[in-house]
Amino acid sequence: MRSGLVSLRDAARSKPRLRILFWALAICIVLGAIEAGEPLDDIFKAARDTLRNRPASGEIVVVGVDDRTGARYGGFSFSRRIDAKLIDSLFAAGARRVFFDRVYADETNPRDDAAFAAALARHHGRVFLGAFSPPAESEGRVETLPRPLFRKVAPYRSLNGGNTPFMLSAKLTLADRFEGKLVPSVSSEIARLPALEERYYRPDWSIRMRTIPTYSFVDVVDGTLPKGALAGKDVLVGPTSPTLRDVYPILFQGRFAGVYFHAIGAETLRAGTPQDWGWLPPFGCAFALSCLFLLARRQSTRLLTIALALATFAGLPVFLASRLIEVDVFPAVLLFSIISYRGMSLARVETTRRTNAASDLPNLVALVEEAGDAPTVIAIKLRNLAEILASFPNDVERALIREIERRFRVAGDADTLYHGEDGLYWACRRPVSDELLQHLRGLHKLLAQPIQLGDRSVDLLTSFGIDCSIDRPLKSRIASATLSAEEAARANEIWKLYDAQRSHAASWQLSLMGRLDFAIDSGEIWVAYQPKVLLATREIVGMEALVRWNHPMVGPLSPDQFIAAAETHNKIAALTYFVLDRALTDLARLQAAGHALGVSVNLSPKMLEERDLVERVAEALARHGVDAADVTLEITEIGDLLGIPGCIQTMQRLVATGVKLSIDDYGTGNATLEYLARLPSHEVKIDRTFITDLDENRDNLILVRATLEMAHRLGRSVVAEGVENEGVLRLLKKLGCDVAQGYLLSRPIPLPDLIVLLEDSAAPDRVRLVIS
Repeated sequence: MRSGLVSLRDAARSKPRLRILFWALAICIVLGAIEAGEPLDDIFKAARDTLRNRPASGEIVVVGVDDRTGARYGGFSFSRRIDAKLIDSLFAAGARRVFFDRVYADETNPRDDAAFAAALARHHGRVFLGAFSPPAESEGRVETLPRPLFRKVAPYRSLNGGNTPFMLSAKLTLADRFEGKLVPSVSSEIARLPALEERYYRPDWSIRMRTIPTYSFVDVVDGTLPKGALAGKDVLVGPTSPTLRDVYPILFQGRFAGVYFHAIGAETLRAGTPQDWGWLPPFGCAFALSCLFLLARRQSTRLLTIALALATFAGLPVFLASRLIEVDVFPAVLLFSIISYRGMSLARVETTRRTNAASDLPNLVALVEEAGDAPTVIAIKLRNLAEILASFPNDVERALIREIERRFRVAGDADTLYHGEDGLYWACRRPVSDELLQHLRGLHKLLAQPIQLGDRSVDLLTSFGIDCSIDRPLKSRIASATLSAEEAARANEIWKLYDAQRSHAASWQLSLMGRLDFAIDSGEIWVAYQPKVLLATREIVGMEALVRWNHPMVGPLSPDQFIAAAETHNKIAALTYFVLDRALTDLARLQAAGHALGVSVNLSPKMLEERDLVERVAEALARHGVDAADVTLEITEIGDLLGIPGCIQTMQRLVATGVKLSIDDYGTGNATLEYLARLPSHEVKIDRTFITDLDENRDNLILVRATLEMAHRLGRSVVAEGVENEGVLRLLKKLGCDVAQGYLLSRPIPLPDLIVLLEDSAAPDRVRLVIS
């Protein structure tokens, strides 16, 4: 099975892919290092927070110095005695701890300050004041701390925080340095975290600030709060009036007072300490996905990689954020976006380079890149393509090639079909064998069936060129297969096998034919038999004699190889008479053993030109004592049979001897209605291309049903060859076909095996099981 990824070796040779990867990496690493994508990451994070929208716990309460407070006390610079009263009121209402979002660094009325300090002392360790400090690296660093008077009776905690670029988000500190020591932030103190490290963290902005319980400073002082509103709660006191300008934006939430930021920070830290993994982990994932994308050969694999990247960059940060882990995905998204965009563009260019524009099939560039290890390269020469295209006013090449490809698939070929300037090409994964050559013969007949283009039907003439020399470069093999296909077309042959030693081709054929007589005498050439089953009685009633040759040096030869050579070198008569003699000998033996059988022998159309054909057939029948009615001569590859002088007369004389004649390969080539009507035949043999998929191909079913009806009305019996599954066999019986043969029933077998089959008591049962 072909992989959806290119090999690493091919990837290394792909300079455009490497250039895309290199420049994308360089750009994104620089942008990640300088945090150029922080604003976009803030937007991504805010969008994720919106998806995770949830309320605050309610354990932290805000007491706001709001507009009502300013109105009550004549402004916001009111006496610290009022702050003192607030503290007493808060603890009277059950507050657990109180945190001021205020430093109290300035000196006011001494009596007021003393009153405030006294209130702090009364609740020692439960009230926390605020403090500010600039970043540690700032020059002239000045810390803003509560007055010493207040620091003696109340601890202070850091109020430091900051905004990200464009104020799209905000951050707080876990701890800061004051007076040379590490001091927790307000949010850390509320969450009861020790001062472990001096760093910023991003609060969990999925907690909606509007859900934090909030009460007015005035209501607390007046004691008008709902009962239990502050019981056991931590209270943050800070300005909430817009007049005080302590208001900051949070994307997708709005603008809020700074005191709420500390509240959200505390809510966050109570759930755990946020971690910031930065941009490198997502960037590593993006790099891996980018490599996978660039290695992808198929469009489906590339689209699957894009889907995986979308799921990773959209879903994984949301999951991590729920675990208080923040990641920056902008460099990763940018890297994969560049790679995928440029990769898709490159893929389109490569697809164009590897695709035939006329048919959208892969071209020879794709063939060379994909099929270097194919054991067999087959060129399909479309002999009359130019004439077909010239006869149509519009472009029909795409439709024609696509129909050829469809029939190629119908024939059971799963390999890719390639379209070059000189025809079609097939990188076959099977070595050259009798089965493959027989398959090409069937494919040739399938392609020869009329093709409907618009309102016209055209006949396509094809020839095959075959190259199986795997030790040669693929480009050279393609040229060899093309040359062989052209030679087959000139010779009006179905296929021609390219021989790497072309200079010895002629001598090999001469040697083969020179050995023919010896091969017949020595037993190298022998006869196999394929049983024929009468569907009506479910019995084996006949057998087809098929010639075989086991060459001592090259092993079994394809019948097409030496039969074609025999016809070319006028040796077909010797071969035919040998097969006829052997078939009659074996038939007489079988009939003597009690088997009521007939035998079919193939007869080349060239034999009809033999003057003594009829006499030699009659003499052979008499010599073996075989009834002529038990012998059928199957006229094969009939070509332009009616053009052979005296052929009709020769056939009539053969019929006069009592033998039966059969039109082989009916339905393909010239074996059509004219031959059925004019030739003196007893039998019609429907070609396997119409039978093999009869139970699935409606068109073939219609043709076979019509052939059966016509043949029976003309008094011909019908044989179906190529039966390979039970469904076809059952359908043929239902249609009224007379005889069937094919691999489902039996392959061609030697005579001893045929005798075992005939004498085996289980054999008839097996046949009956199949066709009942």
